[in-house]
Amino acid sequence: MLPIHGRLAELYSLSRQRKLTESEELEQQHCLQANATYCWEMARLNNEAMLAARTHDIGWQQNIGAQMVELRTSGRISKRRK
Repeated sequence: MLPIHGRLAELYSLSRQRKLTESEELEQQHCLQANATYCWEMARLNNEAMLAARTHDIGWQQNIGAQMVELRTSGRISKRRK
């Protein structure tokens, strides 16, 4: 779980108890955008992993696996590898 996911859960819990402040609402929007980017990037990697498996490209699969681990731990991929 990335820190943005924890903060998003915290903001959601707060919003169930009271109206969020303007700064909390802005922070929630930033977290939602970062989460959407994370989800789209992970979906892309999952699709590439499926293609790599179907074409039996072990090197590509390993590269994608490394990118997935990096995305899960840091929230971004430092360098897009092909």
